[in-house]
Amino acid sequence: MSENKNFIMDEINSVFDRFANLLERDIKGVHIGCYSVALISLTIALRKVRPFSKFKRPNDIPNHFINEKRELTGQVKSIDPNGTLLMVEHKPLVDIPLIKSGQLPVKISGINVSGLGMNWIQSVVVNREIKFVPVSKDADFLQCQVILVQKNKNKRDELLNVGESLVKIGFAQLAPTHSLAQDPALLSYFKKLQAAESVALRNQLGLKYYIKPTKAALRSLARNLTNLSKYLTFVVQQQIQKVPQMARA
Repeated sequence: MSENKNFIMDEINSVFDRFANLLERDIKGVHIGCYSVALISLTIALRKVRPFSKFKRPNDIPNHFINEKRELTGQVKSIDPNGTLLMVEHKPLVDIPLIKSGQLPVKISGINVSGLGMNWIQSVVVNREIKFVPVSKDADFLQCQVILVQKNKNKRDELLNVGESLVKIGFAQLAPTHSLAQDPALLSYFKKLQAAESVALRNQLGLKYYIKPTKAALRSLARNLTNLSKYLTFVVQQQIQKVPQMARA
């Protein structure tokens, strides 16, 4: 009887040991599976967010950044006058000094900047931090909404829409944006540009209001010069006619 009990206990212990070993192997497998899933998820997240990437060219910007209207940060280093482009040093979420920086060409979406606007950008925006939201990318530049970060009187960050401000003071005009205007997420931005243009027109600001008075002044000057020329010609002719009389005298 005692031997049977011992045999049964040995069998129970043996079964328990086998079950424990099997369970331990399964738990290790579960842990490995969890770690693998976590690693894959982290890799996908890093690839999607790109926290270490310093964008230098338009093609560096992932398409989903444009589709999601992902806000980026950078510092305007200079202006390329040929294309009215802001040369921006992009700042990633995690800045690693070992990764070299470059200058990403950014064009303010929806507007054409005048010469006065270029001077304004040079004075107000260059060497300042901006936030820019990609709208579309071309081969040579990235079209963006551009927001200037500046401090108000209370030393708090204040955001200034650069495109809207340029249009409102008459230093830029609206550009054709037929394809972009179909994007519902951008309609608000373009409506703000249109409202800014209405303000400029109401206050008679912008290039067209400088050209018209200049043309009128030039026409007036031309008329005055013509009249002066006719008068001088008449005076000279009168003096020439008096020469023979003066010679006989």
